[in-house]
Amino acid sequence: MSIKNVIIIGAGGNLGPSILSAFTSDAHFTVSVLARQSSKSTFPPEVTVHRISDDYPEAELIAAFKGQDAVISTITHSASGGQKPIIDAAIKAGVKRFVPSEFGSNTGNANATALLPGLFGEKVEIVNYLKEKEGTGLTWSAFVTGAFFDWGMKIGFLGFDLATHKATIFNDGTDKWATSNLAQIGLAVKKAMLVPEKTANMYLYVESFTVSQKIVLESLEKATGEKWDVTTVDAEATKSAAQAELAKGNYSMPVFTDLIRYVNYVHGHGSNYVEDGLGSNELLSLKTESLDETIAKLVKG
Repeated sequence: MSIKNVIIIGAGGNLGPSILSAFTSDAHFTVSVLARQSSKSTFPPEVTVHRISDDYPEAELIAAFKGQDAVISTITHSASGGQKPIIDAAIKAGVKRFVPSEFGSNTGNANATALLPGLFGEKVEIVNYLKEKEGTGLTWSAFVTGAFFDWGMKIGFLGFDLATHKATIFNDGTDKWATSNLAQIGLAVKKAMLVPEKTANMYLYVESFTVSQKIVLESLEKATGEKWDVTTVDAEATKSAAQAELAKGNYSMPVFTDLIRYVNYVHGHGSNYVEDGLGSNELLSLKTESLDETIAKLVKG
């Protein structure tokens, strides 16, 4: 199997541009983008953009997928359940590889999925659907990346505020978790397409580095040259409060953020997958990165 022609869905989101950049910088690949007619996203002039109706009609999907070797989906979580029709269209178009919008936490961990059955359960359902379709000739690769580290740090998603030098730490902050920068994820996806036989029909567990909240805090204090204002919270109490809000129908981002942080920062939810022996960096010839160098760049802005 050889993969050369690649089309990316959702290339204008948080992760999509990094994946697009990884492919456009490699002459081995011819990359294009699938975008909704209503999308305001813009793309490099050398990239072919296939504009289709917002409801992803099958005929338009098949037309866009004809001649493509791989379809990479980075569509948002709110739309991720709608990947089944896209997969069906990919099969009808003769696509060889489908990459679902899996990127993030280790949804193969039952404890993690039990906490966020809607968010993570949808991802598991899509991978199971791809497994059912393996007999059609379509293969798949699903990427577990941990939290998007540089993105999460910039917006405060990980509990560290770069502007105020304040940190919220779960328990003692020593549990380990793997995490990936956006560019590293893009590179991982590209490298997987370069060795398609070795990456077919499997989860790929990638990282920039494995850290703890305490290690990140130490790096931040070193980079900023000052002690940070730290608030320590009880992880179990935070989880219980978030679950109570969900039970009341509160699906706001702060509630989901607390639960995703819990999955990341509390042992037993699959976030330390590299030290658990599941890492795929070696398979992909993907080097780990430096936390201190990443933090230094983030602090400088």
